[in-house]
Amino acid sequence: MRTIRFRLTGPVGKADAMIAKLHAIDSVDRVEEVADQMHARDDTSSSRAPDDDSGDFHDIEVHAQSAAGAAEVRMRAESAARDLGVAVEFVEDF
Repeated sequence: MRTIRFRLTGPVGKADAMIAKLHAIDSVDRVEEVADQMHARDDTSSSRAPDDDSGDFHDIEVHAQSAAGAAEVRMRAESAARDLGVAVEFVEDF
């Protein structure tokens, strides 16, 4: 089993959409958001800046059955990120 970890930067609804898209892959056993809480960006000059809602990041972990499945997860996550208008960053550890 291969574990793919990535951070998605964007609103909750788009993170949920990403998780749903990855669940549809046959070679995927599990997809979940692993962070206990959402992390808000702290780089805005105002605590009530208009883009604060779009700056959450979500730690997502996917278990694929094989190396080929893991490659498909990466490819589909990148494609879905473009479609959803979010950023993804693949990481070894959170």
